[in-house]
Amino acid sequence: MVKRAKQVAAESAKHSGGGVHGIITALSDMGRSRKNNEDNFLLYDLRQQSSFKSTSDSSHAFTSPGLLVGVADGMGGHNSGQVASRLCVDNLPGALLQLLPAAGAPCEEYAAALKRAVEVTNEAILKAAKKSNELEGMGTTLTAVWLLGEAALVAQVGDSRAYHLRAGNFAQLTRDQTLLNSVGEAEREALLNTPFENMLLQAVGAMERLEVPVETTKLEPGDSLLLCSDGLYRVVTPAEMAEVLKSTETLAAKAKTLIDMANAGGGPDNVTVVLCQIIPEGKESAG
Repeated sequence: MVKRAKQVAAESAKHSGGGVHGIITALSDMGRSRKNNEDNFLLYDLRQQSSFKSTSDSSHAFTSPGLLVGVADGMGGHNSGQVASRLCVDNLPGALLQLLPAAGAPCEEYAAALKRAVEVTNEAILKAAKKSNELEGMGTTLTAVWLLGEAALVAQVGDSRAYHLRAGNFAQLTRDQTLLNSVGEAEREALLNTPFENMLLQAVGAMERLEVPVETTKLEPGDSLLLCSDGLYRVVTPAEMAEVLKSTETLAAKAKTLIDMANAGGGPDNVTVVLCQIIPEGKESAG
């Protein structure tokens, strides 16, 4: 279920005392073409059991049980997409808190807990949709990252994305769950530039059962993580994103630069970014 889960989660457990710190910031914008913002982001301290505000001058320790961050891009008629994404980011932390593995639990249980928390959140959104005709059919993408010790556990539903920058190498950690990515090369050619190209195969709250892949990445000082909705990456290229992350701007300024670039490119959709920069132990900022 999770690549390298045993190795990374074991190392995470050894370093759960808080040796890994990160600066975290988030920003969301309606864009230039939408009438409302159906994106929502998540910044949650599982140890304090509360959401936190992002600032560029303070760091957060990834002390067990860690931090949970995410991006959700809602869909549905009326304002139901906004409702779905909000329900998603509101329900996920509580669901995970109820499922936290006991101290010394097998490593695989961390990934299983995150996967099950997404499934519980899915059930909560389905339940809410059944109570209102206006909310029927709503759903949301979700890219959620559990920052725990030296590990980043990434859960994915839909086509929001997570990227990882290390030593100049910028890589996508998630795979879009779209029709385009589910077919062979010949079929891909036929789908390109059609309305079906970006059709989602999964969304939280839109179906009874989800397949939730969870991937694990070891974190090192100097690493950066970028989570975003498709309003960013459909306008701003990976190379352009990487250049922003490599810059000497503050993390908050980098987030604003990315939003501005999406809007400068037409701003065809809501755009949301969550940024995290890993810093060495003992440092209080990324500067």
